[in-house]
Amino acid sequence: MAEKEMALARADVYELFSTAFVYPGKEEVESLQELAADVGDSIGLLPYDIKEEYQAFSRSIANADVEALKPEYTELFLTRMFCPPTETIYGKNSFNTPNILGDISGFYKAFGFKLSDKATVSHDNIAVELEFMSFLELKIAYALEQEMEENLDICLTAKKRFLAEHIGRWIWVFGQNLVTRSNEDYFRCLGQLISKFINAELEFYGIKVDIEGNQEMPQENEPMECPHSSGCTYEKGAPLEL
Repeated sequence: MAEKEMALARADVYELFSTAFVYPGKEEVESLQELAADVGDSIGLLPYDIKEEYQAFSRSIANADVEALKPEYTELFLTRMFCPPTETIYGKNSFNTPNILGDISGFYKAFGFKLSDKATVSHDNIAVELEFMSFLELKIAYALEQEMEENLDICLTAKKRFLAEHIGRWIWVFGQNLVTRSNEDYFRCLGQLISKFINAELEFYGIKVDIEGNQEMPQENEPMECPHSSGCTYEKGAPLEL
């Protein structure tokens, strides 16, 4: 399997995940359904045992009741925040927010990836971190195509570091929390798929992460306020200027 094709396949999967965490309006869900259908081939290219979870998520999109997803999304991610969508909420990370956000911002700045002035989420929001991973994979694919070995090494090193130090350390806990806390198949299937995919990524690169310190979660029915005063909604397309 050509490395470029693998990178492009991963870019597609990360893009699917990022899009899946947009507020679920009718148009957004329809677009996600089209994207999920296209990503099927990409899933097949990856040496990961996630086809069953992907198919379950695809079915859940097709069967989703948009009007039921809206209040569920709000409860999970915005108001009561039963499943906080930001890295710095989790476990020990909550005591080191400024440094973590600064490190994430450094990754984004180094690769020319930035939030627009209209962005209403922080740099550690799950949708943004996933979009960054997709962005990195596209850069990896381009470097492979152009035989730019130095750029390829830089991008691969950044990806592995971001997996090891950021997204790989909390997504499994986040995903399992989503499976447990959500009442909708859409979110439960999404949580299961993203957990398994990120674990497969870590295993593929031989990365071991310590998730013990990130397992502290809000208790059931414990209200939480969004930690970002600007809000926590993520508008696909508008917030990111690449």
